[in-house]
Amino acid sequence: MKRCCSLENIDVEIPEEIEREVEEKGGFEEICRDLSEHDLARLAAQMKVMGDEKRLAILYALVRQRMCVCMLAELTGCAYSKCSYHITKLKDAGLIEAEHLGNYIIYSLTPYGTQVIGNLKKIEEVEK
Repeated sequence: MKRCCSLENIDVEIPEEIEREVEEKGGFEEICRDLSEHDLARLAAQMKVMGDEKRLAILYALVRQRMCVCMLAELTGCAYSKCSYHITKLKDAGLIEAEHLGNYIIYSLTPYGTQVIGNLKKIEEVEK
């Protein structure tokens, strides 16, 4: 996303208080530069992956217990193929991982996935 970050490009008047705050923070250009340093596209992709109820159900269930696909399919009410699709999305996002246990594939949260769910739980607490 290309940004034109200059207050001169803004055709409306900005409140003086806001202008002072912006200058105290290094100027509007600095704020824009700081945004550019964040990988917003990657973050948006992560949010999109987690924006599905069934995927969130999988993540929250895996906080409590490692599970095989048959358990996750039952939990989500999905056919195995659709559940596998959701699992792939979560794996690709680095939120869950798989390990072989005999003939089974067992899914669990990655450390990153655990951290993400912990942060989501904090957000839930704030909303209460």
